[in-house]
Amino acid sequence: MVKLPADVKEALVNQQVASLGTADKNGVPNVCLMGFVKAQDDETLVMADVFWKKTLANLQENPKATITAYLPPKAYQIKGSIELVTEGPLMNEINGWVASKMANLKPKGAALLHVEEIYSLSPPNAGEKIT
Repeated sequence: MVKLPADVKEALVNQQVASLGTADKNGVPNVCLMGFVKAQDDETLVMADVFWKKTLANLQENPKATITAYLPPKAYQIKGSIELVTEGPLMNEINGWVASKMANLKPKGAALLHVEEIYSLSPPNAGEKIT
């Protein structure tokens, strides 16, 4: 796995919405906006599943995903493998996290993105792999 650099973590913490890209088993893409994304540790992101439909179906068929991290003027694309979670201590943590921001929302599950690659989306290095 790849470690998240400090500036990527900072972007994740400070952005309001991230874009999560997935594809089904046939390669048909889907993107959704994510309000609940954070670094779980140096090599893993955690995302709360509040409204996923196509996204969840895609991740069940094809457990690869990409997510953006954006804090002007820098932007990043993070790619990795997904592990879906619906119960246990992590779900208790996710429920508390979501409730602390929006008490009326109840997550159905969560996804851990195990970071495999990080790319710059910022000029002049857009498209370059940074880790």
